[in-house]
Amino acid sequence: MMKSYLFTLYLKTKLDLKSAEILITYYAVPLLFFLVMGAVFTSTMPEAKETLIASMAIFAVTMGALIGTPSGILEYMGTDLRKTFKSVGIPLHTIISTTVISGLVNLSVMSVVIFIIAPMAYDATRPQNLGVFILGLIAFTLTTLLIGILIGLYGKTTSQVTMLSQVIFLPSMMLSGIMFPLEMLPTPLEYAGMILPTTHGMKILSGNPLEVSSLLIILGMILGATGLIAYKLEKLKMDF
Repeated sequence: MMKSYLFTLYLKTKLDLKSAEILITYYAVPLLFFLVMGAVFTSTMPEAKETLIASMAIFAVTMGALIGTPSGILEYMGTDLRKTFKSVGIPLHTIISTTVISGLVNLSVMSVVIFIIAPMAYDATRPQNLGVFILGLIAFTLTTLLIGILIGLYGKTTSQVTMLSQVIFLPSMMLSGIMFPLEMLPTPLEYAGMILPTTHGMKILSGNPLEVSSLLIILGMILGATGLIAYKLEKLKMDF
C-alpha cells in the first residue's frame, strides 16, 4: 500500500513539474505580480512594507490553489483517467492527498522565495512572530488547496471550473485586505470578506500575536471542505 502511494506521489510530482499550467499559476504569475505590485505598493503606500510578505504570499497561494489546482483535478477525476486509476489499484483519495502534498510543497517554495526577496528588494518587514507566520501559512495553504480541489471535483467542464475559480478568486483579491486595508471597504463588503479564507489568512500572517478566531475559522473551513471532498469521492466510487 505504501509503495503504491509513494509511486503515485512520485508520478504526480513528476507530472506537475512538467505541467505548463502549474509552472504558470504556481510560479510565473505570482512571481511577476510580486515584482510589479511590490514596487507599486511600497512606492505609493510606504506602510505596505509592514504587510508585503503576507499579502504577496497569500496572493501566490490563492493563485496557485484556486486557478491552477482545479483543472488538474478535473482532468484526473472528470475523465476516463479515473477508471484507469481504479483499474491499476490506485484509490481516488490517493490522487487527492498527493495533490495536496504536491500543492503544499510548490506553494511553500513560492512563499519562501517571496519571504527571502521582499526585504532585500522592497525593504519589507519580516513577520514579528515567525512561528505564527508559518502556522498560518500552512493552515491557509491547506484550506485554499482543498477549496481548489472541491472546485475541480464538482465542476463538470473546463468552463464551469474556470468560472467557479474566478467567482472565489476575484473577491478574495478585493475583499480580503491584501490589496488595501479592510477599513477602506464599505461595511457590507467588509462583512462579505469575512467568509473568505484569504481574509483570515491575512489576519493570521500579518498579526502578532496569533489571531485565534481567524485560525479557528480556517480550521472549520478545512473540516468542511474535507467532508465535502469525502462525500464526492464516495459518489464517484459508485459511478464505476
